[in-house]
Amino acid sequence: MIITLVLLLVTLGFVVWPAFSHRNLKISREAENLRLYEQRKQEIAEADYGDDEREQMLMELDYELVSSDSDTKSGGDVSPKAKILTAFGIFVVMVSSVLFLYQDMGAQDEMVATQLLNKMSQAKLSDEEQQTLKESLRKASINKPENGEWIYLYARMLFADGQYREGVATFEKILLALPLEAKADRAATLVQIAQGKFYIAEQKPSESIYSYIEKALAIEPGNSQALGLGGIIAFELDRPEDAFAHWKALWFNMSSSPEAGALEQGIKRVVARLEAQGKTVDLSWMKRAEVKVKVSISAELKSQLAEGDAVFVLAKAVTGPVMPLAAIRILAKDLPQVVTLNDSQGMVPGLALSQFEEVQIIARVAKGGQPMANPGDLQGVLKPVSVKSEETVELVIDQVVQ
Repeated sequence: MIITLVLLLVTLGFVVWPAFSHRNLKISREAENLRLYEQRKQEIAEADYGDDEREQMLMELDYELVSSDSDTKSGGDVSPKAKILTAFGIFVVMVSSVLFLYQDMGAQDEMVATQLLNKMSQAKLSDEEQQTLKESLRKASINKPENGEWIYLYARMLFADGQYREGVATFEKILLALPLEAKADRAATLVQIAQGKFYIAEQKPSESIYSYIEKALAIEPGNSQALGLGGIIAFELDRPEDAFAHWKALWFNMSSSPEAGALEQGIKRVVARLEAQGKTVDLSWMKRAEVKVKVSISAELKSQLAEGDAVFVLAKAVTGPVMPLAAIRILAKDLPQVVTLNDSQGMVPGLALSQFEEVQIIARVAKGGQPMANPGDLQGVLKPVSVKSEETVELVIDQVVQ
């Protein structure tokens, strides 16, 4: 941008200069006319003319000098002030045009980045497209520094290309710019810095790297990425109790996901180290919580069902958090139906079915289409229900919400 402004100032000089140089041009023309006048006058004086003829020619020469001087003065029909104002107007138009092009180029970078990001979500980008995306993100982050998303994506692209030092430096800039109240963003950025430093150190842990994880978890205790990486680093630093705490919390976030098997193996390694130190570890919480419920509706309320009515089946704590521990949506026309509630259907990270021994099950026909209870909804409640029982419990929708 600074280079652009310098070029504009140089251009302004070229535009304004003629207004100032006009006076010098006028003086040069007057001097040339006077020189020619004196030269012609000398020629007439030295020529063999009669007195009357010579006098007549000198008068004509004087008349020509006066006429040429008058033409020189009338030729400046536009004043220097008017030319300066015109030049300034041209300069303003040029500045506006350059700024518009500057903004348009920035928007072009954003557009290219958006197109490639959309394509990346559907197919793998070529090496050339990867480089184009990274460069577009870099330029977009410079042109629109107030949009933190572009610089964050650019930092992630640096990590993807193995440029961890540049990526960490970029994430550190992001962290400095984030407000304290942006807790989730700050936690995510701290984890990225820790991860980058971990790879820069060739995956050799250190207390310094681990401190970034601790800061992230202090801000957002349920951050899955922080819990996972924190467990790895704590284990390598021979802090098995911290590793166990991290991975236990992570288990409740992902016990029903495909990656749970690897996590389970990691937990067992930590437990083996703790037991080698003479400590006893309870792993009963690792049994995957699962509740099978057969949902039906009473004959009295069945007539109130409408085509397209949705049924929300929820597992909630008997006492404690009000948010559902697990939830699933089915259609009323499919009742009766057996559904299974487990940790994978959790609504809040860090809050899982496995953390409770007993829950209450609610099945609600949401007449308004929303899972929250509203007057006129139809529902049934069953409690307490063990989360680790292998039996299928039966729940009948037999109430009208008042």
